[in-house]
Amino acid sequence: MMKLNCIRLVAWACLAGMAIGVQAAERWHGVSVFGPEGLKYKPGERFEYLNPDAPIAGRLRMSGPSFSKLNPFGLTGSAPQWLEEYCFEALGIKSWDDDEAYSVYGLIAESFELADDKSSLTIRLRPEARFADGEPVTADDVVFSYELLFDPDMNPALRLHMKPVERFVKLDAYTVRVDFKYFTRDLPVYVSRLVIYPRHIYGRSGVKLGEDFREVLPVGSGPYQVAAYKMGEQIRFERRGDYWGRELPYTKGYLNWKEIEYQVYFDGFSEYEALKSGLVDFKCWFQPDVLHKLDSDGIRKGYIERTYFPITRPAAMKCMVFNLRKPLFQDIELRKVLISLYDFDTINRNFHYGDNVLLKSYFDNQPQLRAADGPAKGRVREILSELAARHNTNGVDYVPQAAFDYGPREIGTDTDGKRMPLEMRVFAASKRLDELGWIWDTDRKVRVKDGQALSFEIMIEGDDLFYYSEICQMAGVNARTVNLTSVEVQNRRRNFRFDCDIGWFDGRKAPGRELARHFLSSEADVKGSANRMGLKNPAIDELLDRMSVAEDRETVETYAKVFDRIMCNQWYLLPRTWPTNDHAVYWRYLRHPEKYASGLWTYYNIRWFWWFDQERYDKIQEAIAQDIAVQLDESPNNRTSAAFTGSE
Repeated sequence: MMKLNCIRLVAWACLAGMAIGVQAAERWHGVSVFGPEGLKYKPGERFEYLNPDAPIAGRLRMSGPSFSKLNPFGLTGSAPQWLEEYCFEALGIKSWDDDEAYSVYGLIAESFELADDKSSLTIRLRPEARFADGEPVTADDVVFSYELLFDPDMNPALRLHMKPVERFVKLDAYTVRVDFKYFTRDLPVYVSRLVIYPRHIYGRSGVKLGEDFREVLPVGSGPYQVAAYKMGEQIRFERRGDYWGRELPYTKGYLNWKEIEYQVYFDGFSEYEALKSGLVDFKCWFQPDVLHKLDSDGIRKGYIERTYFPITRPAAMKCMVFNLRKPLFQDIELRKVLISLYDFDTINRNFHYGDNVLLKSYFDNQPQLRAADGPAKGRVREILSELAARHNTNGVDYVPQAAFDYGPREIGTDTDGKRMPLEMRVFAASKRLDELGWIWDTDRKVRVKDGQALSFEIMIEGDDLFYYSEICQMAGVNARTVNLTSVEVQNRRRNFRFDCDIGWFDGRKAPGRELARHFLSSEADVKGSANRMGLKNPAIDELLDRMSVAEDRETVETYAKVFDRIMCNQWYLLPRTWPTNDHAVYWRYLRHPEKYASGLWTYYNIRWFWWFDQERYDKIQEAIAQDIAVQLDESPNNRTSAAFTGSE
């Protein structure tokens, strides 16, 4: 008996020690790449760019791409654009505030609790969360959604961010613990962005995701459900009257349309005519010549607004990528010659009306992350030296000497750094190609080396690449743009059957794993991966790993500058242009909040944060019927375009 009492006493003491001596980790309403101190908004506060008084009303009509299935599953076919964001939800919702690097606030998740030793993250769900069929969102659905990432019918790129995750464990009906193999700074953020699917729908025994749901209406917890569709041509989403999250601070004022409809238009002229006639409510990303010359009764009489908006978002590396799996593009000197033929001055003047800048850095408009000009100094130089000593083996310079000597720079400039005229650059490129052994073949009408023609295809996106291909021809390079269907592009990318492709690598305020998915060696040969160029650079792998686990801003910024130097001096891609402002043309019954989320493209602002004004709609329709100009009240929630030309 005494022995038993001693055991009980020891057990009680241990429990007491756990209760008194060990402090439980703190629960938070969101997660950030820089920990809780990175969160701007307190519990219950709404995002500044939302209008909580916006009505749920009207039908937003827009154009969209064709689709061949009604679900996001499977590696073939295309789902309706935005289906996932309308019909499904993630654990958390991202903040687009300029003051936050990368923060996510609880949506389906009520709270997040990071263990003191950072070995796990405990997530508590909102018991009120419901799927469209009325079933609650539970821990079983969260665990299922994680395991679903490894289904062969899921895009392999989706699970890249989850590599540090060991498992998702159900603790009770509304609590999940995520165990980590190792911790990275941005891991809680990516876990919080996990999209949740109902297990009782998509996890039934014997279900094949890629085949069994192609024409089955999706069931999720999001605010919309599919009301009608015509496969490949048109789809209409309807706001759920029983949407569970309509009163949350992060959703009140978000997606304010009673209905959302998109119609497929197969050419720009039809889309433009649809806007003028009122079949679509807005259009962004006009060709510059069309935008500047745009004129119609709708604009002249005040029915339609043409407006420019500020861009404060970090510049992405918008580019043309070389497929490094191809022997042709494994020669850095050849890549440099091809890059030098991009005629920015003419492209900017003719295609962008002088409003764009030429990208040079992977963090072009972020001075805190962008590598400095000239020789590397201090800690940046030390890290370059460490990486070079570790990885520059067997005659391969993964860290080139140029990374020590230069920051991001442009090819095709003179000794003073001034951009040379196109004629001089074509002449210099031709001379350099001769030196590299690419000699003009009169019979084949192309440069040839060892019997191979200097010839490649570009999966086209934009007039600038078509013009670029013509300049290449002037230097004896047979560069050709090809127009393919979306299905053909998708298949080529998945199987890496292309020479050159377009690229878009976001330069976030806190770069890490979102860049890793594009550049990690382990993803280079995985079909369907986001590593389009097929990059295999162990020094970059190490840098991205370090960047992902760094917890303070200064360290992240230092690694970003090292990354920038190596990538920019390896010339893996051809940098293109970046706009200095955004634009939209829209019917004036669309209203917007006072605060504009300039970290997002206007396209997203309109769909996510604007709303339908019935009174304005009626006035405009009455004016159209009478063929007269309309006079509309300019309230603070519908300011003039001039007020939107500067940063807020």
